[in-house]
Amino acid sequence: MKKPAYSWSALETYFGGPTHGGCPRAYRLIRIDKIPRADSEPLLIGQNCHKLAADYLTRLVKTGQTTDWEFAAGLLTPSTHPDVAEIFRRFYENFILPPIENPGIEKQLAFNRAWEPVEWFAKDAFFRMILDFTFTQGGLACIIDHKTNRAVIEIDPQNIPLQLKIYAWGALRAIFPKAQEVLLRLNFLRYGVDREILLTPDSLATVPQELEEKISFIEADSKHAPTPGSFCGWCGVTAHCPTMAQALVPVEIMAPATRADAEKAAKLLLAIEAMDKTLKERLKDWVRENGPVVVGDMCYGPVPTQTYNLDAQVVVGYLLEAGLEKEQVWSFLGTTKTALERGLSKLRRKDLLPPLLEMSECKTTERVQFSKIK
Repeated sequence: MKKPAYSWSALETYFGGPTHGGCPRAYRLIRIDKIPRADSEPLLIGQNCHKLAADYLTRLVKTGQTTDWEFAAGLLTPSTHPDVAEIFRRFYENFILPPIENPGIEKQLAFNRAWEPVEWFAKDAFFRMILDFTFTQGGLACIIDHKTNRAVIEIDPQNIPLQLKIYAWGALRAIFPKAQEVLLRLNFLRYGVDREILLTPDSLATVPQELEEKISFIEADSKHAPTPGSFCGWCGVTAHCPTMAQALVPVEIMAPATRADAEKAAKLLLAIEAMDKTLKERLKDWVRENGPVVVGDMCYGPVPTQTYNLDAQVVVGYLLEAGLEKEQVWSFLGTTKTALERGLSKLRRKDLLPPLLEMSECKTTERVQFSKIK
């Protein structure tokens, strides 16, 4: 059987990445056994946002315009997911196409086992990648990678994520071999913020070796043991997972195909909801007495949380004195810290948050819950 080609997505499925852990069994089911993945809301949001951004960038490059809000707004339809619509509006309302050369959108790159560029569908294609937006500015090669993550990933120059190095290396190898430097920018579409790093060809010289090591590890694995963790909500193949089977949930209930299966699933769901509260309380009691429980890259244990007693009158008064309009601050009446942070972020006035929190009474408590191991 021909071995499947690799990609960053494949490596992330097996090993995990910045936002979630990996699972060798999920890798096998998806990449080797070719089990179709069930759609998930985060996956669909990401796919739709990337397509809208690509369509908009294609329009700007083709017409030579720096913006075209009318065209962008026309890409949205009444059936567009609300999150997708909000994310895309934030993108096109804050994006201006800079002076660029050699633009590429959704650029497909493939390499053979010797790490030489080949066609995307070539028989010897060994590793593939898709770059969202590429261009040059003088001797600088630029790569923009769109992210729909809910968490903004900070880039540590001393420990650069492999995904970023892969994309930068691929661009230099196949598109911009004469570029002196690569600027790689992560554009977090949900928040309209960027994180970027400047890379040199010398700093990327070890990328093929790093990929070879990870691929060799995968190819030497014959067991593909499941590792439950933060990836479980993303994998899309839980109906075929042996760990799920151990939970006494038959496949026909996890993926009902008939009305009888659906009725069984509904009955089980009612039972699970009835058990949920009791199970949580008993597990919390155990954790308080014996310590946290680690499951894959997740930890179930005490997590300190801070709550703020925000006085609506004080909040509104302070925001008005800071220059915001009355219409902008009505939504902050009876607000919470989370809502206040989100609202000020939309108004691009997050600088007002720290003083408001300092004016408020803060209470620190502990909640026993799952948290990702950092």
